[in-house]
Amino acid sequence: MTGIGIDLTGYGTPWAFVLALAIVALPSICIAALGSAIPATGGTYTYVRDLLGHKTSFVYLALLVAGQLVLANYAIGFAEYAVALVSDINITMVAALMMVFSFVINLFGIQVAARFQSVMVVSLIISLVLFVVYGMVKVDHFEFYTQPEKILPNGIPGFIAAAYILRFSMIGSEFVSELGGDVKNPGRLIPLVMLTSLIMVTLLYIAISIVATGALNLEEVKGETLALVAESIFPPAVYIFFIAGGVMLALLTSLNSIFAWCTKGIYTATKDGWLPEKLAVVNRFGTPWIFLSLFFLVGIFPIISGMTMKYIAILGNAVGIIFGIIPVVALYNLKQRKPEAYAAAKFKLSPFNNKAFPVIAVIVYSYGIYMSLDFIGQTGVFSLMVYTALAIGYALWRESYVLEISKSKKQSSR
Repeated sequence: MTGIGIDLTGYGTPWAFVLALAIVALPSICIAALGSAIPATGGTYTYVRDLLGHKTSFVYLALLVAGQLVLANYAIGFAEYAVALVSDINITMVAALMMVFSFVINLFGIQVAARFQSVMVVSLIISLVLFVVYGMVKVDHFEFYTQPEKILPNGIPGFIAAAYILRFSMIGSEFVSELGGDVKNPGRLIPLVMLTSLIMVTLLYIAISIVATGALNLEEVKGETLALVAESIFPPAVYIFFIAGGVMLALLTSLNSIFAWCTKGIYTATKDGWLPEKLAVVNRFGTPWIFLSLFFLVGIFPIISGMTMKYIAILGNAVGIIFGIIPVVALYNLKQRKPEAYAAAKFKLSPFNNKAFPVIAVIVYSYGIYMSLDFIGQTGVFSLMVYTALAIGYALWRESYVLEISKSKKQSSR
């Protein structure tokens, strides 16, 4: 995403990451408060279900599934960086293979995926820190980052557009809440991990974007990957380690982590009655393999259909903003509908902020949706509207059955 940000706002990219942090922080705080009060597997789905209602929860889940088109971006990005090491590879084939690889890893369950993730993250952090250390000495014109004409080459609209795009690279912490049932002491750890990781990642990304914009001529790096800059600042051996052990692993860890959490909500929804029970079958590792296969198909479709990374990013970002705002709105009702959980939460907002934060987040994210419409185009907007209408229609048709199951569960628990 850094190259796309540079294309939109030049030397303003580090500042766009700061604005992106502000955009992401508001809903993240809301999700952290919900995760602390009512942690559960399939977290965001359960928040919407319990605080906004059954129909809304299904529509949210349907949009979340569609939003995972962005899985393709990580796989395509991995393949594009692989070209920097082996120039004659087939990008589509490598991207598809990475989708298959992450899918297979996650078939073996959350613990295997988590161990795999931990090993990759260590190498990833070392590589990105090396990029900053080697690259900062190549940056000659730090004054460019304070000159309005340099940081706003396309005006304020271009700067804001860059921030919304860069937000896409910072939203991973929100989905820690999906694993609430798999985490020890989730009421404390979910908000702690979400908020500290978000701040640390943003600081690292700001430093990386300074190197990316300052180590070479700006026109050379617009829309390009970090490989171009890395080749100019690293010795050959370090360059290979950075590409293979850094940015390629960054993309693979993102791909792996989405596969790790993405089935949680739809599995819980199926247990609630929204889908046939037989679809929730799990393998011997506890993985709901049918749902994992569904997300695999959603993710590989843009690859085999030839969508560009930029289009996938903006389309996925727009859908992500729409479905992402729904659980944030759920916070508005937390204190009223779950007073005991609110009182016992280790991380909570004041009653006023419980209301104010969701309202402000809706305003901020609505602007992000508006800014995406032109690029998505009429066909994309129409397709999204039809898809949403079908989800609403299905929710209206299926709701009575879901309510019967919910009533039966409540009676059994008594």
